[in-house]
Amino acid sequence: MPKDAKLKIRQVGPGDGSTNDDARLISVLGTVAFYEAYYLQDEPESLVGYILDSFSPELILAEIDDPAATFFVVYNDEKAVGFAKLLRGEPHASVVGESPIELQRIYIIENVYGKGVGEHLLRHCLEFARSEGRKTLWLGVWQENLRGQRFYQKHGFRKVGTKPFPYGDDVESNHIMQIGL
Repeated sequence: MPKDAKLKIRQVGPGDGSTNDDARLISVLGTVAFYEAYYLQDEPESLVGYILDSFSPELILAEIDDPAATFFVVYNDEKAVGFAKLLRGEPHASVVGESPIELQRIYIIENVYGKGVGEHLLRHCLEFARSEGRKTLWLGVWQENLRGQRFYQKHGFRKVGTKPFPYGDDVESNHIMQIGL
């Protein structure tokens, strides 16, 4: 990342003054990042269906209003370039460790790949989870997303299981990975 780039992270969730504009921003970031990551390998119908089902502004607004969820939007030089979503709840059966929290989503637009933005956002999520007294952070990552798997392994995550991931007309598989905090 250029030395003059300035990264900032803003929390979005219940009680944080979140608005419809926040939901629309996260909706667009999710749509763009997901499309950029998978358009070359996925069937267009599956890709569009997943995006419409997962990133509509109405759905994102409902997720923002959920007290079990916390979103973080990352800005690079005042431009929104990605987001993460932590979700409190029951972990997948393969997750071991005390007081787990899920990193349900972490998406960065392609323009900032390799510039430390994803690492900065992940570190922020780890610190936030620790500040809540969490002892384990877990996530699901698509079995064919080797770049994502390498990123998480580089930061200390290990595979502990798998789970089905319905996608279009198929059922894919996600690796469950976790890290102790």
